[in-house]
Amino acid sequence: LWQSVISSGITQSTGYYITNNLSSSMSVEQIAPLISQALSANKNEQDASQEQLNVLKPLPDYATSLLSILLRQDAPLSVRQMAGVLLKQFAENSWQECPHTATKDIVKANILPGLGDSLSKVRSSVAAVVSEIACVDFPDNWTGLFDQLLSMMGTGEPNQVHGVMKVLSELAADITDSQVYTVAPVLFPRLIQLFQTETFGPSTRARVLSIFGVFTTLISHMDTVDHAANENLLFPILPGLVDTTISLIGKPVTAREDFKLQTECVNFLSKLVQTFPKQMGDKVSSALPVLWQLLTKNAENHITTVVNNPDYVEDDVDSDGSEMGFGSLVQAIFEFIQALTERKKYKAMIRKVLPDVLFYLITYLSIPEYQIELWNEDPDKYVEDDDEDSMNYTVRTGAMELLIDLATELKTTYVEGLMNAITRHISTCGNINEGYNWKLYEACATAMNISGDVVEECLDAKKVDFNFGAFYNTVVLPGLNVDKPYLRGRLIWMTGSYVKRLPSEESLNTLLEVTCAALKPGTPAPVMIGAMKGVYAMCAELAEPEEKQVLHKSMEHIIPSLFDLAGNMEGDLLMLCLDSLRVSVSIRPDIVAVEADKVNKFLVELFVKHASDTFVVSQVNDVLITLAEIPECRGSIQNNVVPVLMQILKSPLSTSPKKQSEEDEEDMRTEVLDLLTTFIRKTPPPLPDVYINEVFPAAMALTIGCIKDSTAILQSGGECVRACLAQGFQQVTTMNINGVTGMEYTMQLIARMLDPEVSEYGALYSGRLVSSLIKHAGTALNINEILQAVLNKLTKCESPTIQQSLLVVFIKLFNHDLEGSMSFLQSINTPTGENGLVFVLKSWCEIQEMFTGEYETKVAVIALTKFLPHLLASDSPLSQIMVSDEEISLEGGRITRSTKPPQG
Repeated sequence: LWQSVISSGITQSTGYYITNNLSSSMSVEQIAPLISQALSANKNEQDASQEQLNVLKPLPDYATSLLSILLRQDAPLSVRQMAGVLLKQFAENSWQECPHTATKDIVKANILPGLGDSLSKVRSSVAAVVSEIACVDFPDNWTGLFDQLLSMMGTGEPNQVHGVMKVLSELAADITDSQVYTVAPVLFPRLIQLFQTETFGPSTRARVLSIFGVFTTLISHMDTVDHAANENLLFPILPGLVDTTISLIGKPVTAREDFKLQTECVNFLSKLVQTFPKQMGDKVSSALPVLWQLLTKNAENHITTVVNNPDYVEDDVDSDGSEMGFGSLVQAIFEFIQALTERKKYKAMIRKVLPDVLFYLITYLSIPEYQIELWNEDPDKYVEDDDEDSMNYTVRTGAMELLIDLATELKTTYVEGLMNAITRHISTCGNINEGYNWKLYEACATAMNISGDVVEECLDAKKVDFNFGAFYNTVVLPGLNVDKPYLRGRLIWMTGSYVKRLPSEESLNTLLEVTCAALKPGTPAPVMIGAMKGVYAMCAELAEPEEKQVLHKSMEHIIPSLFDLAGNMEGDLLMLCLDSLRVSVSIRPDIVAVEADKVNKFLVELFVKHASDTFVVSQVNDVLITLAEIPECRGSIQNNVVPVLMQILKSPLSTSPKKQSEEDEEDMRTEVLDLLTTFIRKTPPPLPDVYINEVFPAAMALTIGCIKDSTAILQSGGECVRACLAQGFQQVTTMNINGVTGMEYTMQLIARMLDPEVSEYGALYSGRLVSSLIKHAGTALNINEILQAVLNKLTKCESPTIQQSLLVVFIKLFNHDLEGSMSFLQSINTPTGENGLVFVLKSWCEIQEMFTGEYETKVAVIALTKFLPHLLASDSPLSQIMVSDEEISLEGGRITRSTKPPQG
């Protein structure tokens, strides 16, 4: 039958009558085989079909032919879906510009019945097309759409209702304030009726709450202007709607789709708590027992079916890409508890049950078997997932996030509850060597780990009593002797975070021995990762010089081990290793100094090898910068690192270390300039010849010769030159490159940065360079020409940040010589003819309140005070300058809260 469609066109379809006015048989005959070809596994055939479809796209019948195929119930599902994809693309990219008004009218007149198709995937395709068209045409050019959708909802036919709900969930976001009073009174009763009718599936009922969530946000925002919006539109329906929502949460789950409905119910309650905390008081009291029962009763089931089940498969995903499983429901409950915690009104509720909440949160921290399998295959994934800022959501990461929020909000109460929960778990857990018991020990250690800052704060303030020595003996020591890599790694990291709480010197030595052993090649990745994090934690905790002494001996093993590991690592593992290496080097710089040449060669090789990875390069830079602070390493940096960086700086783009594109290659040179700048600033004067005779000329040549839009090069190059001036001004000014002095080169660079035709962002640091040059050169400089260029550039800038940078040049001059600077500015004009002093003061006053930076704000305020005597003088030129701002009234004295007139 489908073959006959291809040969004869569509005139009638099962379930829908489509006239020849909808599409010509010629177009269907052309498009139908192309759609089938687009589904081919052969890429050449796919590309060929796409080319031919692009040729047909401008034809009047293109959209109607695709619609005909989409609605053809006896066509293969894959073909109908592809037609829907192509029609959605047309609606998204070409609908607004399409000149064929009659075609668009035909599509809109015939597409809505497809929302009731018997196949869910087709309904979704049709809904996607309708939503795209509505984004452009509704309401002005599709006036009947809303009424038609309501009419279809009124039929009660499940397929039609499902399709309509998918459209409404998209349209709701486009409803405007002015439309709400027309739409809500008609739509809300229909939605509530659907929500309270069990014959409609969980997916449809979940969409009802999603739509109400959108309207809740919109109407609550309206209430800031229209104070009756909430009272008139939402508050009358919320009590019944919330009661139904709570009752649905407590119903037994009979299908995976029920999880989606329950998840949406909890999300809706969270939104209401955040938006209407006052009105939700009694309802929260009703919801908490239901949610608590759901969370606690499913904890054991979660351990059995997910955590300790090697065959567990992650949650299903619905047609919208949302998870439909217990994991998504747990996440929603966690977010609800978080919403309560953030509201003062509900904190007391959470405090009462906090020990129990924390007890179950630790249960949900347990590592599932499927994650262990994933992490064993890819240790980088373990580092990524175990990070507090991980974007990969699991029940475990959700529990971690909630623990952090509870710790931040409840502090002492939280720490007391955490100790109580950990004690309960350990006392009831059983032998750590049996079965999966080790996972609960790991979960307790994880809770201690991520709560470290708050726990330490409370222990230091003696607000809680916690025997860390007992915890060490009952949890840490047994765990370190169990052959469970994820437990051992976690315990090393956690104990390193509490290194100052260790009960004895013996326990400290044990920790250091275990850490050193864990950094040897061949150690399981989770243990090695825990050891690297433990090293970082110990270095951070032992901040005082005398405290760091306890690490000195161990660093003889740790630092060489970290260098060895870094040579065989990639990605997140390498970044973690370099981070630990950086803090370790600062404790024992003498270890690195002995092997400075070897170390610096290794680091610069990493720099070049990972040039395409911004994050790794940044970590390598941090280690190199740490080494630059060690006097014994500076000569090695100049001999081993700087030559390689210079080679990159001087290389043509085609041969320099590549990132993902030519623009990224320029960023690579920016990285090099920034690193060289840091080396120069950390080198005491006089500067070595390599910086004066090689780096300075190369930075100058690159910066002056860069294209106009290379703002990053202009910024970084300017800072590199400024560093040379700051550390070796006399050396720079006396140098001569092919007859051009260093001073002349610097003037050329300033002219380049202040060129009115160059992007204003290229001048971001030009003000600093000019000020530095004026400071060092003084009267030997043609200052008038430079200041005129600064003024001209200022007239072209729109960004307050750039304006501030340039204005600070004049502000510093005002502080140094107010009279002379005012006289000079009065003598020059902007390119548009405005007096220089007038323009500078106007620009300054307009952005003064937006000044950033402690130093810049300070010098600006000091300069403003210097103007006060001139403001009081009747003959001052300042009295004639008008700035754009409200006039300050000096009448009536100070206005206090008691004398302030009431608002509105």
